[in-house]
Amino acid sequence: MDDRKHGTDWGRYGRLLGMVATSSVVMWFFMYLNAWSVHHLYFSETRAFMAMLMGGAMLAIMLTFMLGMYGNRAANVALYVLSAALFALGLWLVRSQATVQDLSWMKAMIPHHSIAILTSERAEISDPRVAKLAGEIVEAQDREIAEMRWMVRELEAGRDVGGPLGDDGAPAPAGTLADALRRAPVPTLDLAPMDPGTLRAAGLGGAPCAFRMIEDSPPVMAADPSGTGAVLLNGTLIPVEGMRGPDGIRARAEGLSILLEPLAGDEANLLMDLATEPPLRVGYGGFWSCTN
Repeated sequence: MDDRKHGTDWGRYGRLLGMVATSSVVMWFFMYLNAWSVHHLYFSETRAFMAMLMGGAMLAIMLTFMLGMYGNRAANVALYVLSAALFALGLWLVRSQATVQDLSWMKAMIPHHSIAILTSERAEISDPRVAKLAGEIVEAQDREIAEMRWMVRELEAGRDVGGPLGDDGAPAPAGTLADALRRAPVPTLDLAPMDPGTLRAAGLGGAPCAFRMIEDSPPVMAADPSGTGAVLLNGTLIPVEGMRGPDGIRARAEGLSILLEPLAGDEANLLMDLATEPPLRVGYGGFWSCTN
């Protein structure tokens, strides 16, 4: 009788561990449900650590509530120890980020940024100041996600994306406020989305071809079939002339070189080289599509 009960207990323990493991995987999956786009779903070590932490806590809670069903005291103590160890290890990994490096950091940040886009786009905002802030957040997260998606592709392909742009390790030079304002735009020079009025001003009202950082975001580069296009940099509309080459679509303007690399489907990389001092290179992983 005791042997049968002992065997039944071990079966119950196995089911308990199976429930906790299954629930932890499900919780890890659910953490991605508030991402804006399926293209933002990357494996995140941080989310896996959080699932481990929650699984450890769940094991102790479930065992405590159903303790009358589990009669093996030694096994119960072992499960409480396992619960504490999973919780402590998960918490340490989340807080220390000890295993997170370049690629894993970006793959964790992309879905994290995607949450900010969803909440900023979908929230019922009425105050114009809050709406302006939400729009700025969406624009910034779109750009940063596109930059990280490009860098993920580069690093996974074994290509070096370089060190911090514009940082040569030299001491900061002394100067005036005018010097600071004149110097500031260079490291922050970046693409901005073009609204319909800006596209019309560039003679691209139809925008037959466009590069977008997110599938449904406004275009940051547009072109017509002749190869004439435009980009918006730091609030300045810059016409560019394009041509097709063996490695993609190239466009140029004074001091600016753009390479667009079509990938599978409508995905594409956009690489910009700016003739600044020091030279500035910015890459984005986004979407290129033409309407005709």
